[in-house]
Amino acid sequence: MVEPSVNVFYGANAQGKTNILESIYLCTSTHSHRTSKDSDMVMHGEHGYKVRLSLTSSFHAYDESVSVIYEDGSGDNGAVKHPKKTVCHDDVPFDKISDYFGIFNAVIFAPEDLTLIKEGPSVRRKYLNVLLSSVKKSYIFELTNYVRFLMSRNRIIKNARNQGSKLLTDKVRDEMSIWHEPMARSASKIMHERYLFSLRIAKFAKEHHESISHGSETLFVKYKTCVPTEMLENYDENAVIETLIRKWDNSLEDDFIHGTTDFGPQKDDLLMSLDGDGLRKFASQGQQRSAALSMKMAELDIMREETNDSPVLLLDDVFGELDAERRKCLLSEIGDAQIFITCTDKSFIEQELADSMEEASKIAFFEVSEGSVRRIEKA
Repeated sequence: MVEPSVNVFYGANAQGKTNILESIYLCTSTHSHRTSKDSDMVMHGEHGYKVRLSLTSSFHAYDESVSVIYEDGSGDNGAVKHPKKTVCHDDVPFDKISDYFGIFNAVIFAPEDLTLIKEGPSVRRKYLNVLLSSVKKSYIFELTNYVRFLMSRNRIIKNARNQGSKLLTDKVRDEMSIWHEPMARSASKIMHERYLFSLRIAKFAKEHHESISHGSETLFVKYKTCVPTEMLENYDENAVIETLIRKWDNSLEDDFIHGTTDFGPQKDDLLMSLDGDGLRKFASQGQQRSAALSMKMAELDIMREETNDSPVLLLDDVFGELDAERRKCLLSEIGDAQIFITCTDKSFIEQELADSMEEASKIAFFEVSEGSVRRIEKA
C-alpha cells in the first residue's frame, strides 16, 4: 500500500524498479515510455499482461480503477488470434481506446526524455500528441481520423506501384484526391491545436529554463508545420483547409514518385533553440538536459491548468542524471502531487527529499529486489 505523497523505490539495477513506473504510466497513456511494442512488455513464457490501478480521485468520493490488458494473440491449443489491447474503467471495457484518455493523468521524467532534444521530429510530435490526447478528447478524434485517411491515400499509392505503375494514371489520381478534403478537415484542427499548445509550452518551458539557468540562457520553442504560422494565429478553418487541399493536389505526382504523402501534420516539429542556437548541434549535454527538463515541466504545468488537478509524477532514475540545481528545480515543482521515484541509492535522495518537504512522514521507502517489493518501515 503506497502513501499519498512521495514513494521511493530503490534497489540495484535490473531488479524491476522501472517496471513499477512503466506500469503506472501505461495506465495513463496505454503505452510504455521505453518501447512502442506491447510484446516487449510480456514476460517470457506468458501470452500477455494486465495492469490494474486503484485510484482515489480528488473530485469523487468513491474509489475508481483503471486497467490495461494485452493479449499477444498466441491463444490456447494453437488457435490463431490477433494481438488485442483492452482498456477499462472500473473493469468496464471501452469500445475505443481513445475514449479512455483523461481518466488518469501522469507525467513521467526519465533518461529517455533527452531524446526530445537529440532525436528527430517524430519524438517531439509524440510529445505533443501525448499531451494533447491527455486533455482534449476532440484532438484524439481528429488525429485518429487523419491517420486513417492518410493511410488510405498512401495505400492507393502503394497498391498502384506494386501493380507495376510507373506513371500516375488519371484513375489513381482521382482515387488519391478523394481523401484530400477529409484529410484537410482533420489536419486543420490538429495543426491549430498544436499551434495553440506550442505557445503555452514555449511560455512555460522558457520560464523553467530561465529559473534553472539563473537567467543566463533563454529557451525558445516554435511550432513548425506545413502552412504559414499566420494562418494558425489568425485562424480561418476554411482557408487552412483550402490551402491543404491545394498543396496535396499539387503534390500528386511527387507523392506517387516517392511512394508516400510527403506533406501534412505527420511532418510537424517543435523547433528548440538556446539564444538562437540549435540545441541538437550546439548545446552541451547539461544544456540539453535542462531543456528537456523544462519541456517536461511545461507538460506538467499545462496538465495542471487543463484538469485543475495535479497529475501523478513519475521520476524514473532521473536524480542520478541531474545535478543539484536541476534536482532542486524539479523538487520545487512537486506541490501536492503524488510522486513515485526510482533510484539505486536510497541515501542519495533521502536527505534531499526531507529538506524539500514540510513533513518527512509523507515519504515512504520500498526496497525492490528480484521483482519483489518490500516496504521499509521507519526506525
